Amino acid sequence: MNELLNMLLNLLKNQQDYPFFEAYPSFDAVPVSSKSHKLFVVLSPECFQLHQAFPDGNSGIAPFTATFRISVLAPPVTPGEKLLEFFYSVLVPILHSANCFLYEMQSDVPKTDSRLQKLVYSASFRLKGVYVPETDSQEESA
Repeated sequence: MNELLNMLLNLLKNQQDYPFFEAYPSFDAVPVSSKSHKLFVVLSPECFQLHQAFPDGNSGIAPFTATFRISVLAPPVTPGEKLLEFFYSVLVPILHSANCFLYEMQSDVPKTDSRLQKLVYSASFRLKGVYVPETDSQEESA
């Protein structure tokens, strides 16, 4: 799950077309007040299911299903349609570029979080993929 979370965070952080947002995991220690005052994305793992593995040479390959919640936080004066446009024209294509199949997404409506003083738009998305354990090349050559 950590590998998948890190891969998704790296995809979000390393995209070059939209340098105006930052991406964080949900469990980081950075307070909201220290995060971007414009726009930032929070990625939260929710569920990970590893299905029955099947053999492949020296190791097994295991299909998986993973569910994440992605939230976009923006200043409260941000128009809701701008937040939706950013989500669907920027974030969803990045999620589609992962080495997984994005097969389900359920989104909320934009809401104002008065505690954080941010407009928040969230969606849960489910990925399907195949986990291939890395093999140590030194073990193979020995």
